[in-house]
Amino acid sequence: MKDNLHNALTLNEIEWIPCISFSAVALTKEIKKLGLNNYENNYEQMAKVSSIGYEAIGFENLFLPFDMSNEVEAVGCSISTNKNSKIKIIDSPFDDIQNIEVPDDFINNGKFPIIEKTIQLLHEKYDDKDVPIIAPMMGPFTLLSQVFSLKLEGIIKHLNNDIVDVEDALWNINTGLLDEIEFYNDLNVDAIAIFEPDATTKLIEPTMYKNVLKPFLEELSNNNEIPSILHICGDTTNNLENMMTSGFEAISIDSGVDINKAKQLQAELNTPTRICGNISTECTLFRKRPKEIFKEAYEILSNGIDIFSPSCMISPNTPKKNIKAMIEARNKFCDL
Repeated sequence: MKDNLHNALTLNEIEWIPCISFSAVALTKEIKKLGLNNYENNYEQMAKVSSIGYEAIGFENLFLPFDMSNEVEAVGCSISTNKNSKIKIIDSPFDDIQNIEVPDDFINNGKFPIIEKTIQLLHEKYDDKDVPIIAPMMGPFTLLSQVFSLKLEGIIKHLNNDIVDVEDALWNINTGLLDEIEFYNDLNVDAIAIFEPDATTKLIEPTMYKNVLKPFLEELSNNNEIPSILHICGDTTNNLENMMTSGFEAISIDSGVDINKAKQLQAELNTPTRICGNISTECTLFRKRPKEIFKEAYEILSNGIDIFSPSCMISPNTPKKNIKAMIEARNKFCDL
């Protein structure tokens, strides 16, 4: 599985289309079954959650839980988590975008020590089973909008009025994210998924993305020795060219993107960037019946997706049989 995923990400020959998840499959029923009540702060429990997608569903990877809190806390914000695991920043030290900086000990803060032990444990348990480990991290624009006291609205205002201040803040943010990439490289994970949900085209139009954000994403991809995947939420059709030319081995597209258009652009650009996705987690996996999911999944595979995966984060209450249906479709498509 490790070699097959690596080959799929690096444009080498594959034995089958990988079926992976770029989110932890933290299903409520599975977590209760395993008796996990503190997996965000306990490395043994975090390792078990990371393996649910592989053990209970059949995805061909392990993925650490990702709630967009680790980097936020490591930068110096105090956070609280509600019952729905949505992060609310209750104390940000940055009320002036010009003062945003990442502490020198960034990689020792937040949940990084727990994540380190989790990955080490996953290596011990799953390397012999040839299961790849994919680590998550936040992109620079999203992290900036999370730690700035005026939130995303404040960043958008600065983009329109003080763009240099935003670029300086992104530069400071990237110093920490470069350390995070080195952290994951040292831990020998198989790939890194970088999430930029706040860089959706509804908020950042393609020209702004190209001129402001793209250089910082390129810096991350250029300083990474292992394959990396960029995910931006929503319909990113108008921004696909920028995403495909940001230096990542793959991009993860949401269900709103037409695969045929994405594949056509991929061919026109002659880019090595692979396309991952894009079965809807909300409208399909969460709501439809297994037979409908199987049919939709098979169509996505027939349209030439390079790596088959859910379009975004999987809801904790998604029926397990629904997720398995997409894997069954891949198995039939690839004669497995």
